[in-house]
Amino acid sequence: MPEIKKNIKLLGFNLNVADVPIKAASESFAEYELEDGSKIKVKFVASSFLRVEGEYAPDGKPVYLVFSAPAVNVLSSKEELMRPPQQPPN
Repeated sequence: MPEIKKNIKLLGFNLNVADVPIKAASESFAEYELEDGSKIKVKFVASSFLRVEGEYAPDGKPVYLVFSAPAVNVLSSKEELMRPPQQPPN
């Protein structure tokens, strides 16, 4: 699928961007152990990449905007943090 050129407004600026399709992805979870004893897995799933036309990092690489959303999985938590299972309605 080809790149789609568009103009977006970001923080009051009009930016010319290219919507670059994702060809392949490899996403893995990061695991965290919290002070309250909970263990949580989190990964950020990218849904879209926009390359900002004419903008470059100091090393010359292009600048991208990334749209993503977190995927969160609570592996375990202390019993006192848990809510009792809901009873099905009659």
